[in-house]
Amino acid sequence: MAEPSRLGRFTSIRTKRFSNLYVLTAGILLCSVCYLVGFWQNSRGTIAGISTSGAASRPPCSPLRSNLTAADHLDFEAHHRAEDLPTSTPPAARARHFPPCGAELSEYTPCEDVKRSLRFERDRLIYRERHCPAPEEVLKCRIPAPYGYRTPFQWPESRGSAWYANVPHKELTVEKRNQNWVHYENGRFRFPGGGTMFPNGADAYINDIGKLINLGDGSIRTAIDTGCGVASWGAYLLSRDILAVSFAPRDTHEAQVQFALERGVPALIGILASMRLPYPSRAFDMAHCSRCLIPWGKYDGLYLIEVDRILRPGGYWILSGPPINWEKHWKGWDRTREDLSAEQSGIEAVARSLCWKKLTQKDDLAIWQKPTNHVHCKVNRKVFKKPRFCQDQDPDSAW
Repeated sequence: MAEPSRLGRFTSIRTKRFSNLYVLTAGILLCSVCYLVGFWQNSRGTIAGISTSGAASRPPCSPLRSNLTAADHLDFEAHHRAEDLPTSTPPAARARHFPPCGAELSEYTPCEDVKRSLRFERDRLIYRERHCPAPEEVLKCRIPAPYGYRTPFQWPESRGSAWYANVPHKELTVEKRNQNWVHYENGRFRFPGGGTMFPNGADAYINDIGKLINLGDGSIRTAIDTGCGVASWGAYLLSRDILAVSFAPRDTHEAQVQFALERGVPALIGILASMRLPYPSRAFDMAHCSRCLIPWGKYDGLYLIEVDRILRPGGYWILSGPPINWEKHWKGWDRTREDLSAEQSGIEAVARSLCWKKLTQKDDLAIWQKPTNHVHCKVNRKVFKKPRFCQDQDPDSAW
């Protein structure tokens, strides 16, 4: 009795397995048929939709053509010609014509007019800043070139020469005769490269700076010269692949910025007074002042704070002239020892408050370096309460 029962159970299991296989096979076939039918229907609808939309978007005036005959040609001609324009031009499209100004205005600078500047206060030399004319004062004429103006010399010849007719001012040749700023010879100016603090020439002066900081490794590429004279310092830096921007006020040295421009050196009329310089933050690798007469230690160090703004982290500030080396020059500067000593102490204090490091002072040169970051400056805030750190992370907000 055991054998038949065991055989029955085996037969029942095989029957269930075959029935399950049939169900699975039937399901696969049904799914495949449904997929194929759906794919067939969708492909027909897509093709029909493309052809329908293509027919709908086809412009009725330009039917598609399968071939072109020899008589057919493509039109590449312009369909709008000058003679088709209206003969009368509307007033708004007409070019405005300005007559030439008088010859006496050949050196007129609108926002640097001497007569207008006298209306402003002299404190902090505000009257020497840019003061542009009111709308009713604007000249409606074209400024002429100086009489006899000639094309400037090409670089590098322009570094040492400029035509007198282009900058007709000989005052500096008299005032700075012994300092080798500029000389007049046969209708042209000659620039030996001298300056008040470097009568032996800007090239030798820059060599002295190069002995104190590295000017040749590429870390210094841009510089700013404050109170530039005739911009000889910037002119001779170009041969060292350093681009300098120079600025100076329009004062008794009427033409110093004009001289710089005629020489091919970037320069503009400007002054450190009550407005910050027109340069973005961290724009320069080096700043320079050679007897520029800027009161660096006054007004809570405002002017050195501005230099700090435009210097990149790790940038250099170079100072020569009063009060540096006052112990040697105080008689020639016609100032007292006490006055010059106090001025240098004020500059040193402001520099320390900015966390600048004084690298060296040798002869008539002193060099400071701006820190690469100001994290350690938070420590000295216990001693120096000013200047405060800006809460805004935008460096251009500092002033």
